[in-house]
Amino acid sequence: MRRTALFVVLALAVVAFLAPRAGAGTEEIDYATYDARVTDSKGISTDLIDFGYATSVNILMAYRGDAEVEIPWRRIRRISVGPYVDVDRRAPCTVTLKNGKTFDLTIDNIEETRLLRGKAEFGEYRIRMAQVRTIELVRLSHSEDDAPRP
Repeated sequence: MRRTALFVVLALAVVAFLAPRAGAGTEEIDYATYDARVTDSKGISTDLIDFGYATSVNILMAYRGDAEVEIPWRRIRRISVGPYVDVDRRAPCTVTLKNGKTFDLTIDNIEETRLLRGKAEFGEYRIRMAQVRTIELVRLSHSEDDAPRP
């Protein structure tokens, strides 16, 4: 009995430790996927549904000056990512919010290695953030309105 209780406690501790770590502002919608248009570093644009991070909530983790910031995708219209700068060990990133405000940020190699996935007309689509140049978030996937998809 004690071994079982100890195992349960340890298992819960491991799950809590490995669970996605997002800020206190995480909401259920941050787990939702999006219809999006992604342009990669070769200039190829792909329209996607059910697009989002493969293993985490859809929150962009970046830097604004010396501060770490977390921006939920539900607030973002467009993400533009520049090439990685070895000296800074970061890539420039511009985020345009749904309200039209724009912020210049940087992302580090941890964010750059995050895997994104979605469904394209031709099948599954996976890409690392480092190969992305722009993400245009059109709308939540499976929304109730009848607007055409990208």
